[in-house]
Amino acid sequence: MSVLVASDEPLKKKRCIRYPEPNEKSPHKNSSNYVGKLNGISKPKFRLKNAGKFASLSQDCGGRLPLVLTDIQNLLLHSFLGNQNHTHPARWYHFDNSSHISQTMCIIFEGISINHWKTFKEKSKFDKLFNNCVEIFTPAIYNGSLVKDLALVPLSQTEKETLIQKYGDMNSAMDVRKDIMMKGEFLTNGEDTSMNKTNPELNINDNFPRTKLILSSYQLIEENFPVPLKGKFKKMYADYVLSKNKYEAVTPKSPMFGLDCEMCITKAGSELTRVSVVNENYEVVYESFVKPYNNITDYLTRFSGITESSLSNVTKRLEDVQNDLRELLPPDAILIGQSLNFDLHALKMMHPYVIDTSCIYNFSGDRGRKTKLKILAKEFLNEDIQTGKSGHCSAEDALTALKLVQLKLSKCIEFGDSVQKRRQCFKERLIEQASKPEYGMSIFNHIIEQEKTALVVGCDNITGDYHSYLSQAKNSLSNHLKKKKLKKVKLSTVDTVEEVISTVTDTVNDYNFIMAHLKIDDSEHDDVSQKISEVDRQIEHIWESLNDAALCVVIFGGTTEDNGVAMINIKHNKCK
Repeated sequence: MSVLVASDEPLKKKRCIRYPEPNEKSPHKNSSNYVGKLNGISKPKFRLKNAGKFASLSQDCGGRLPLVLTDIQNLLLHSFLGNQNHTHPARWYHFDNSSHISQTMCIIFEGISINHWKTFKEKSKFDKLFNNCVEIFTPAIYNGSLVKDLALVPLSQTEKETLIQKYGDMNSAMDVRKDIMMKGEFLTNGEDTSMNKTNPELNINDNFPRTKLILSSYQLIEENFPVPLKGKFKKMYADYVLSKNKYEAVTPKSPMFGLDCEMCITKAGSELTRVSVVNENYEVVYESFVKPYNNITDYLTRFSGITESSLSNVTKRLEDVQNDLRELLPPDAILIGQSLNFDLHALKMMHPYVIDTSCIYNFSGDRGRKTKLKILAKEFLNEDIQTGKSGHCSAEDALTALKLVQLKLSKCIEFGDSVQKRRQCFKERLIEQASKPEYGMSIFNHIIEQEKTALVVGCDNITGDYHSYLSQAKNSLSNHLKKKKLKKVKLSTVDTVEEVISTVTDTVNDYNFIMAHLKIDDSEHDDVSQKISEVDRQIEHIWESLNDAALCVVIFGGTTEDNGVAMINIKHNKCK
């Protein structure tokens, strides 16, 4: 669910670049006047973070996690109305100096998918113009509407409270304000509840299913675990082995094993020299030193506890350990460790069921900041580990990680994790909100209320979808704002695609926000490459017409078979 909170201060007071008033002649993007406005001003910058990086088309398709159109809607609102979400920052991008964006341009092409992008990107200009490209779910996947997902914005709690205070309740508000609609078809990002469909039988000492602590595929990639994916990951882990040839489904009663490795530095880098595995009864079920193939240059004794004499009579090699572990571990084994990704990389093994104590315990509220195992042991187990001067003991570390997981399972999923505690509070609020009807207002309401100007342009096969949103916003807000003059918000219907493009380029200086929406019919061109070539030319033409510091978002809406693409960049003209 997207919760958008409007800024208390009108955005136009914050902007260093003044937008033109309606009917005011604006300076051309190449004029010295316009460029002069940007001198001495920090230019806006856009970059991907977290979810954006995993949706990026630079990511291998096997590990890519697409965004939804609500994410793109948040970016558009942020760019021309200011930060709409102070309490919950954007989950997929960073926006530096966003108040210096001169205008926002959104170009939508329905009927073009990610496969078109992949096939023709090398021959196109759009791949060179846009340095941030992300995959987005096509609305067809969830029976959604591209127009509705972009145009209808969920009401924030503050907005709902304001309406209730004025009209008594939301039903009365809807009777008076026809621009307020039920938000029944928004796609929400709920967590996977597949494990909750039944009441699983828990392990005797567990207070909740241990499966809830297992890292998801997304987390495995995010935490740099070796994973058996396609593309570049397959090449990267070509010499890695799976922990089993065949796995069984993990359950709340699957056995857990603590695992820890010690490494030394060789001429080839970091290599495995010791591995320990303990079971849930605190028994060491596997312990072995390992002889690296390459000469050791640093035993790292102060950390690893390994000395030259430790390995003097060792004959076991990495592949022997791999075979031993493949024999030892059951097909539904859950491996436990502290920053276990390093251990699995040292073992050159991949395993699907992992609980990492550095992820499930957290003091800072920031997943990127890990707490050391020694500190976790003292804080939660009241145990002192790693106290000797001769280095770590892998068996001790494996056992400590296992005990930490058992302790958490005996408590609750929020125990020892400030991130989960915060999530739980948010989840409780969502559950409370879910029991109530949800509402939304169109993006045009926000544009009019914050006194911005906007143009939506398309052919008659698309603009009708926007008409009801705009007319309801205008009719309601003209009464709501009473004597306040409405800024120019226009819906333009033209006959051809070329007229859409020319309308945009001819009026680019007249609006804060412009949205061009086009439907590309497969029947228009027998040659798909010709169709993409036309789209490429249209994108380039619009890009060249943009002002300096303009944000441009191009959306390929996808098809019923394939997802879409969003391409984002900020245009920066070179100042002389």
